[in-house]
Amino acid sequence: MPKEQPKPGIAFFFRYSPADHTELSPAVPELIKRLSESASVHYFGMNTAKPIPPLIQRHATLHLCPFRVNRASSRDKFIKAILWYLWMPWIGLRCRFTGIDVVYFNDYLPLGAWLVRLFYGRNYAYWVGDFLHHVYAEKTPWIKPLARLIDRLDVAAWRKTPLIFTHAHATVVFLENHGIPASRMITVHDPCDTHLYRPVPKSEARQRWKYADNDFVLVHHGILHPNKGIDRIITALAPLMKADPLVHFLIVGSGPEMSPLKTQVEQLGLTEQVQFTGWLESLEDVNLALNAGDVGLVMRTGGTYDDFHTTSALVHSMAAGLAVLSARRGGMAEVIIDGENGFLFDPDNMDEFRERLLKLRSSPELRRRFGKAARDLACELFSITRVVDRISEPLLKLARHESFG
Repeated sequence: MPKEQPKPGIAFFFRYSPADHTELSPAVPELIKRLSESASVHYFGMNTAKPIPPLIQRHATLHLCPFRVNRASSRDKFIKAILWYLWMPWIGLRCRFTGIDVVYFNDYLPLGAWLVRLFYGRNYAYWVGDFLHHVYAEKTPWIKPLARLIDRLDVAAWRKTPLIFTHAHATVVFLENHGIPASRMITVHDPCDTHLYRPVPKSEARQRWKYADNDFVLVHHGILHPNKGIDRIITALAPLMKADPLVHFLIVGSGPEMSPLKTQVEQLGLTEQVQFTGWLESLEDVNLALNAGDVGLVMRTGGTYDDFHTTSALVHSMAAGLAVLSARRGGMAEVIIDGENGFLFDPDNMDEFRERLLKLRSSPELRRRFGKAARDLACELFSITRVVDRISEPLLKLARHESFG
């Protein structure tokens, strides 16, 4: 009888715990299960107080750093990111010398591809998406030269990366312009658990957040980074809110901009109409907060690097069946078709933002139509099965050292 060939080895690298990873990307357990049918899967990440998802526990060998990450704390995330950088050479070398066939870096970190290539080797897959070093460089000028240096090193590493995943076609175009062949890139939209993020009775959601039936609620969900531009939105909403006390803004989440945003709201006298939830305890709570809204806001300030992703605010608002009002930027505009499943606006044009918002304010039927179209598309475009299919097949080819381009 012919000798059975050993399964190829696939290593996942991710800087949070398996539970946090699953919250951020709910396709991960199913992806690991699918890959384990043809490969030996190893998972390298941080430790966790939360239960490890059963499919990951069952189908992957876990190698967890003893540190835990508090995702509600920007300071803790920064410190643990530094520790993750320090740990990466060790896990790269371990994968190299234990015969791992491919590393799947399911994250974007500045210089991440460079480190994987240096310490593990050439056969790896990498995600190119958020450019957070540029987000903070906009407010901290001395970071800009460092950000440009990181870009040069990253692009050099990406040119040699055999498989790149992106969240938006706009990223593919950007990378092609930097000499990276499109044949080595695959666009995969963010996965969404559409059983978790779903429409629920609005009366139930509004009772939790103390809104009346006739209130009009704009809701935003996500980490409050500077490039979210929520300060710009609050300024634009101020005259509408003063003219119409039934207009409200619900800000779901937390982040480094929380304190200055609260100060801004107080200075504008909008504390009765702008509500901050902070970091919510569960994803069910997030879904309930989204359902308290009439319109889901997806905002970016409009920098070049805002084109390269679809955001959790977009994905979850669509899945919750909200009418979406989105900044007209790359990845978001690839999903929201203006006037069909939502409205787009120029993030530098707050008059257009207000005009689009008032159209939605005046037409419950338009909101219903946009919300249904958004929900239908979310169930198709962000389905976990679709995401697993688009990632697993090229990864397995790479693990078998086959060409997929």
